[in-house]
Amino acid sequence: MKREGSSYGIFLMILSVIAFGIMTTLVRSMAHVSTYITVFVRFAIGVGVIGILAMMRKIDLKFVRSPLLLLRGVTGTISVALFYLAIVKIGMGKASVYSYSYPLFASLLSAIVLKEKIQTAKWLMMLLALTGIVMVSFQFTEAGKSWSFGWFDFLAMLSAITNAVSILIVKKLHGTDNSYAIFFAQSIVGFWIFLVPANLPELTGPVTSSYILIFIGLASACAQLLNTEGYRHVSIATGSPFHMLIPIVNVIIGVFVFNEVFTTQEIIGSSLVVMACLGILRLNSRMQTQVKHA
Repeated sequence: MKREGSSYGIFLMILSVIAFGIMTTLVRSMAHVSTYITVFVRFAIGVGVIGILAMMRKIDLKFVRSPLLLLRGVTGTISVALFYLAIVKIGMGKASVYSYSYPLFASLLSAIVLKEKIQTAKWLMMLLALTGIVMVSFQFTEAGKSWSFGWFDFLAMLSAITNAVSILIVKKLHGTDNSYAIFFAQSIVGFWIFLVPANLPELTGPVTSSYILIFIGLASACAQLLNTEGYRHVSIATGSPFHMLIPIVNVIIGVFVFNEVFTTQEIIGSSLVVMACLGILRLNSRMQTQVKHA
């Protein structure tokens, strides 16, 4: 296959989805290990991989807007840490549905903070996404209606919100700093934030299967790099459907590998969230195309 064109980009996006699925599966399998350690190793591997690629001149690290890069690192680190914690507490399927609802919150923040005008179609997609989230968290039991939205569900949603903030920061950075620098900034900030907690036995407890932790870091780095490279060959409109495949893949793995239970209502709600967020991403892409051609 030629290393150019949309076919190559789609191939890379598919590999990225697989890598993200592997990463999430491994995190779920390491539920007995402290999240502090899992997150720390993930970022440490990210620093190592990007550093080696830069040293070998395979990629170019371009740092321009350091304060924004630092802020992106902090928000990205919080998002990843909360997502990993939610995976082991409420399951990889449900955590992924909540966390990958970030396009909804990115759109809301764009309207509130950046004063961006929201199209009617996007408002509709946002309403559908919210409806889906309610369906996932609001259960009908024999005793009547009840909220099943617990503390760790909230943290998974907070992961989506902090990821949305990161997306807005990345929009500001893309004019000056490249994607590799942005990824490195997140990795190095996360490395330093979790360096001490990950090495305190009273917080982490015993560590086993450390090689799995290394695979988590490698899968995460590969997924991010494949995703970044993929978007160089395809448009956002083409790439976003593959990106939104990630929560679907994670739900399937969660159900069939880890015996996670999804009711019919939760399946419908999850589908609404994924489809609505995909719609938001495609509308965003269409708006960017119209602005470029204006």
